[in-house]
Amino acid sequence: MKSGLPSFVLGLLVCPLAVPALATQGVELALKGHCPVSYQTQDKAVPGDAAFRSVYQGYTYHLADADAKAKFDASPEKYAPQFAGLCTTALGGPYGNRLNSDPAVFKIVDGKLYMFSSERARRSFDTKPADYIAGAKERFSKPTLSGYCPVSLHHGGAPVKGGEKLQQTYLGRVYHFADQAAVEAFLKEPGKYAPAYDGFCAEGVSRGKRFPGDPKVFVIRGGRTYFFFDEKGKQLFEADPAKMIQAADAAWPELRNAPPTP
Repeated sequence: MKSGLPSFVLGLLVCPLAVPALATQGVELALKGHCPVSYQTQDKAVPGDAAFRSVYQGYTYHLADADAKAKFDASPEKYAPQFAGLCTTALGGPYGNRLNSDPAVFKIVDGKLYMFSSERARRSFDTKPADYIAGAKERFSKPTLSGYCPVSLHHGGAPVKGGEKLQQTYLGRVYHFADQAAVEAFLKEPGKYAPAYDGFCAEGVSRGKRFPGDPKVFVIRGGRTYFFFDEKGKQLFEADPAKMIQAADAAWPELRNAPPTP
């Protein structure tokens, strides 16, 4: 399952700025519990062991054994799947869909782990890997909240645009920050600053829809930041926030990687 790519493709995968890893508890289990290291050391999907777990970019990874955990902890960026484990073909294809992957379907390309939703998707990837990787990189790196700094929303003033040179990936989403202090605050408490429902309109999510949230139309409630498509959605939320949050929380797991609502 191994092949090479031109050097220019590797350049596309380099982040503009390296920042410290998130020091937090994992929110979601990555790779359905399979060991990320075993893909590269054994060229196969191997179930991990919860006794050997590590956290990276908000995800909990289960490693096969102590040796695998040591390898992962020493270089998580080497072993963690590209694009947070989303299907590379779907993300890099014409529609840019964020599809979950089958942990048994993967490919190692120049030391990087790429995941796929099916064998068919992997075969499509093989026809033009450089194009799919470049397309996936471009879409994955698009910042959440249109590039506005999520920490600035908690300062009581107007939202502030972040910059590409100050960015952090958390649970498969890229965030831009206004300054280094904002980066450090996010690293310390990502659950506080990352938007509910990845920044999609909370009112829409409560109805099973994925409408983009306006980064300037939001409410901070109970330590979470909720965004809305427009002021009307915000007003509906404020009329009965507990009910809307309950409905949105229930709907979000199935909506998270669904295509945006037309």
